[in-house]
Amino acid sequence: MTTPSRSSLSARSADHVVAAIPAAWLAVFFLAPLGFTVVFSFARSVFGGVELAFTFENYRTALTGFNGATFLRTIIFAVSASALCLAAAYPVAYFLARHTGRRRAIAVVLILVPYFSSFLIRIMALHMLMSRGGFAETVLNALYLHGGPLDVLDTQTAVFIGMVYAYLPIAIVPLFVVLDRIPKPLLEASRDLGASPLKTFVFVTLPLSRPGVATAVLLTVVPMLGEMVIPRLLGGSKGVLMGQAISSQFLQSQNYALGAAMAVLVLLAVGVMVVLLARLTKGFAEIGQ
Repeated sequence: MTTPSRSSLSARSADHVVAAIPAAWLAVFFLAPLGFTVVFSFARSVFGGVELAFTFENYRTALTGFNGATFLRTIIFAVSASALCLAAAYPVAYFLARHTGRRRAIAVVLILVPYFSSFLIRIMALHMLMSRGGFAETVLNALYLHGGPLDVLDTQTAVFIGMVYAYLPIAIVPLFVVLDRIPKPLLEASRDLGASPLKTFVFVTLPLSRPGVATAVLLTVVPMLGEMVIPRLLGGSKGVLMGQAISSQFLQSQNYALGAAMAVLVLLAVGVMVVLLARLTKGFAEIGQ
């Protein structure tokens, strides 16, 4: 019977230490705050703090009245805006995957240029674009597509436009990566067997791009569910979503228990969407083989 050498034991110890560092980081900065949030969601709120007591009152309040309408509106906005991002991003990603050289380079630069500035600056630029007397109003009036002032700001429409504008480039990237990895011989074989371009797309390209579709949806719908900047700057009092409502409960009303319950509901919504999209990621390892 052989005994482990001192070098192998020290190597294992080093591996355990290396693995323990990120595990400790996740435990301290993710699991612990998440646990406190769940516990606080069942507590009773007192001014400036919470009183530990198991109650579902916070969830009842979060799912009824104004808060319930805000939660439902957030889910509808996130899902519909993500779907629109996907519908607009897929043709762009398909174009990038089917072209090389200068055309692709120019298109990629145009997509990434907005990210050279901060998120807040981009949303403020959109705010100025849609404001009264702004560029959008001037163009629409010049084309006789709209008469008078443009009343878009401080509406739910402005929030929806802002969410699509902000997250559309994020949806393009995973779609492009997956579409670009689809083996060209598969497409050529489909055409050689007599399939039309439409059939090749429906029965070859689209199924193999499911992982990219799922990733694009997750990368857009998850941050949209917690979006706070866009509703605050573009929606005003008419475009409040859950991110802004949760922030208001913690920072203004100091109702930590209700804010925690609302945050848990958002996390549950994210979890449900992840489960629903999990099937689309099946077969990801087969792409490119």
